Amino acid sequence: MPNKSNSTNTENTKLKPAEDYSGVLGKINKPLFWSASLFVLGITLIGFFFSESFSNTLKLLQSKIATNFGWLYLIICALYIVTGGFIALTKYGDIKLGKASDEPEFSFYAWIAMLFSCGVGVGFIFWGIAEPLYHWQQTPYLAEAGSKEAISVAQQICILHWGIHGWILFAVIGAAIAIPAYRYGKPMTVGISLYGLFGEKATRGFWGWVVDFISAFATVAGISASLGMGIMSFKYGFSALLGIELGTGSMVTILLIMIAGYILSACSGLQRGIRILSTTNITLAFGVLLFFLFFGPTTTLINTVVDSVGDYLRNFIFMSFWTDPEGQAFEGKWLGWWTIFYWGWWISWGPFAGGFLARISRGRTLRQYILGASLVPTAIAAIWFGIVGNSAIQCELAGSAELWKAVQADVGSGIFVLLSTYPLGTLVSFVVMFNLLIFIITSADSASFFVAMQMSKGELEPRLPMKLIWGLLIGSLAIVLLITGGLKALQTAAIVSAFPFAFIMIMILISLYKLLKKVKDDEAAARKA
Repeated sequence: MPNKSNSTNTENTKLKPAEDYSGVLGKINKPLFWSASLFVLGITLIGFFFSESFSNTLKLLQSKIATNFGWLYLIICALYIVTGGFIALTKYGDIKLGKASDEPEFSFYAWIAMLFSCGVGVGFIFWGIAEPLYHWQQTPYLAEAGSKEAISVAQQICILHWGIHGWILFAVIGAAIAIPAYRYGKPMTVGISLYGLFGEKATRGFWGWVVDFISAFATVAGISASLGMGIMSFKYGFSALLGIELGTGSMVTILLIMIAGYILSACSGLQRGIRILSTTNITLAFGVLLFFLFFGPTTTLINTVVDSVGDYLRNFIFMSFWTDPEGQAFEGKWLGWWTIFYWGWWISWGPFAGGFLARISRGRTLRQYILGASLVPTAIAAIWFGIVGNSAIQCELAGSAELWKAVQADVGSGIFVLLSTYPLGTLVSFVVMFNLLIFIITSADSASFFVAMQMSKGELEPRLPMKLIWGLLIGSLAIVLLITGGLKALQTAAIVSAFPFAFIMIMILISLYKLLKKVKDDEAAARKA
């Protein structure tokens, strides 16, 4: 007859997870840490030593995904908008992220600033001038390219790409993470977003590992793309203002300095480094926005913002589902260049930005959380591109500067060339460079903070060495992408890394619906008791 005690011990041994404390790294999910870090390191080394083959492979994958699965990205974004609206406008919006007594950890201004800085601050500066010009001169629908009517279409497309479609992804993914973390005391990992489907297996089972692994890789690739774009814009500003041309070696050196900066910021925690830098970021960006508004054609800019928002709302459904089925827009390439790239970029950021948003949102109701995290940034995007982007178009129309020619030659040049036409433009250019530098640091430090959380079994304050490791890996991949293909490589990496997570996002929606019902059932049972 088998010994009962020995049987129990054997069973406990089998059930004991392979996660443990590991020296200076602190709490660590060993299978996840080693598989994800070695995979990212392997990709980085392949890109460095076999750059041409690496670049060609990425381009092939990007082309296949954009051509065959672009529709999937469009549908996922639409499903997330419907889900977010359903949650915010129904009884589920009353659910609190935390206990009834929990209050928000951060003020609304700091909360929005941290969300914005971790999300797309770099992109706003990098694309703020170039993208409206591109859509004006290369309009895919609704107007003739280069016409006055195309100005409004350009603004609408910018709002589409930078508005609710992306932010709602962050908000809904974040909700699927925050509810089990704050309501049921589960570890704050992306895998827990499937808690409604798999219960405890979402943290320790196969699906939990798969989600966390893919999330870590998508985060590293997505943030590396943003880092690369930031350094490209910084490079042009550095050259224009200081007269110093930066080669590849110099760009790598500057990026390494930035890596050190964001690692230091991440190591100082949320309340100090990330929060302070984020609020500084938003304040500086708001100052730049006001500069363009008051020193430019103020009335025209305001009218354009109001007009383009109305047109955006009127054409919202058409633009959301436009797939260019006949391949008419620039030989069928426009959608892959722009909308599919953006949806891939947002999806690749989904695990990180959603998880980071969950981390900073304890104490808010789902209604406050979803509406605040999606509508406020959308409004900011409409204002930013309406004022800054349209300032560039008005400058081009007036012949004050050849902005269209400049951004075609160097996408990162836009804002600096535009500022050169303004009084005090040089001074504001230095402010923009400083703003860009901080945006790069806050985006990267929040990403390294988040990935370190995943590797540390959802610890809200992961250890310093863990943050250092992931900060270095993120920066290294950004350097490789810059060396192997510049902007095209950065865009391609975002689309490719998003693809596997896109399928998980569908599972997250199903899980969230089940989870919301469970919360309401638990609340009803508690009231009866």
